[in-house]
Amino acid sequence: MTRSRKGFTLVELLIVTVLGSLVLLAALQVLITNQRTYTAQNATISGQQSTRMALELLFNELRQVSPSGGDILMMSSDSLRVRMMRKFTRACAVNTVLGVPILTTVDIGPVDFAIGDSVFVFADNDERDDDDDVWFGARVTAVAAGTCPQDGSSARLIHFSGQGALFTADSVRIGAPVRSFSSVRYGLTSLYGDVYLGRADSTAALTPVAGPLRAGTGIQFVYRDALGAVTATPADVRQIVVTVRSGSGVLNSLGQTVSDSITAWVYTRN
Repeated sequence: MTRSRKGFTLVELLIVTVLGSLVLLAALQVLITNQRTYTAQNATISGQQSTRMALELLFNELRQVSPSGGDILMMSSDSLRVRMMRKFTRACAVNTVLGVPILTTVDIGPVDFAIGDSVFVFADNDERDDDDDVWFGARVTAVAAGTCPQDGSSARLIHFSGQGALFTADSVRIGAPVRSFSSVRYGLTSLYGDVYLGRADSTAALTPVAGPLRAGTGIQFVYRDALGAVTATPADVRQIVVTVRSGSGVLNSLGQTVSDSITAWVYTRN
């Protein structure tokens, strides 16, 4: 008695294997495409966030700059050093004790002036003449608690030892504004192989604050005067055109490098 044996032939197995491989390859290709799209989208979002964060920081800082007042200390196409105003108060009394000028200033709470602060003090000179008004620079040598003589409110006594020549009886008056400032530098810096917008006080090393950005061209500054012409004279600057560019090694579905850029015109304080 002969039994009937049924099964797959070798040809059928080969056909199934080939068809299965094609399905798997198609699924793998879809998976790779989706992964690339997801990676490109993440890179795009990250680039947009980086450029906007860097631009927002620069915009908020640079619009406080007064080029005509000497606030631009150094400028180039990819770096900028400026004088930034940090604290503000006003004088409620002006005295000199043993040759040391002392301003009694309105208590500004948690943002107090400190020893070593560089400040600008407004000198009114002749109240009937605006042409002689100036801001002169000085450095705080001591700070103590005090009171404003007008109403007894809490105040700070700011001392300026060795700077008596700057303070004359008819220059700094009650109500005179007092502003502290610091030198701040912006430029590109590297961290772990990536490029960032860096910020530093005075001559310190740049610290990354926003990025990563495009290598070499991540930040670009263009300086224009009142007529819109490009200028290389710091005192003539009236607007700063800031361009921030992001860059990555990620490719989109078209094989192009994912990047983003944004430009803003910052009108300075003059």
